[in-house]
Amino acid sequence: MDVTLAEHAAAVDRDLSTLLARFAGLVTRIRKELPIRRDPTPNRNVYGEQQLELDLWMNDLFIYASRESRLVSQVASEEMKEARELGRARFSLVLDPLDGSSNVKSNNIFGTIFGIFDGARLPARGSELFAAGYLIYGPATTLVYAADGKVHEFVQGAGGRPEEFFLIHEDIQLPPKGKLYGVGGHREQWIPQVKAFVAELERDLMNLRYGGSFVGDFNQILHYGGFFAYPAQVDKPAGKYRLHFEANPIAFIAEAAGGAGTTGTERILDVPPTGIDQTVPTYVGNRDLVERFRAKF
Repeated sequence: MDVTLAEHAAAVDRDLSTLLARFAGLVTRIRKELPIRRDPTPNRNVYGEQQLELDLWMNDLFIYASRESRLVSQVASEEMKEARELGRARFSLVLDPLDGSSNVKSNNIFGTIFGIFDGARLPARGSELFAAGYLIYGPATTLVYAADGKVHEFVQGAGGRPEEFFLIHEDIQLPPKGKLYGVGGHREQWIPQVKAFVAELERDLMNLRYGGSFVGDFNQILHYGGFFAYPAQVDKPAGKYRLHFEANPIAFIAEAAGGAGTTGTERILDVPPTGIDQTVPTYVGNRDLVERFRAKF
């Protein structure tokens, strides 16, 4: 029997199932807009990055779906300067509506990252996450979510209903031996610990994969095992990835799949939140590789 996303998540929590189903219900509309909303806008987000029309449109779309669910009290997004209040409700949501927006022009992988807090006010520590997940708008559209210590993957249309998401992998665990690695940023600006560790991975004959979207790059690690980072750099010691919208949700998923996430000096999910725009060096993947890397500090 084909298991839908809503059915599967309902066994974890009915409110979670309702919210995930609403997000999944946006996908067909998003895919129809992808060929149309590709142009840059005159606007830049709080991090100084130029926003695409698609960035802003998807941000509004997810916020509208969250409000209509009546399950989300607060939402914070990479595309907004501060958290937005939606009314009294159970969940708080953190969102990167379009992760990998630089890949839109070249038609490479991009997606959506989200984290869900149950009763916590934003900003919040990653260890307080109730669930997290991501969508990938690739050749197939997939949704991965983690909750209750497990990770599950769904694909749109697999059960013969084109708009429905069906379970394809349950309780995903990272393969015991990692095959891939990827590191963002500029090699000449990497801190010495990163340079040394990448040299080790190259000597181990691990394969380099880097595609320019966190969801795409991490999804490869989830399926093939390995190590992915957007590291601390000499000119950017706090890294690039946003703690709330990128690092925490992906680290939460990595840990639920048996892996780990670190800033180099501490567990990502334990980083005290100082603000919505906070960034951290981000290293995720197989636990043994992450621990090998941490030993260099």
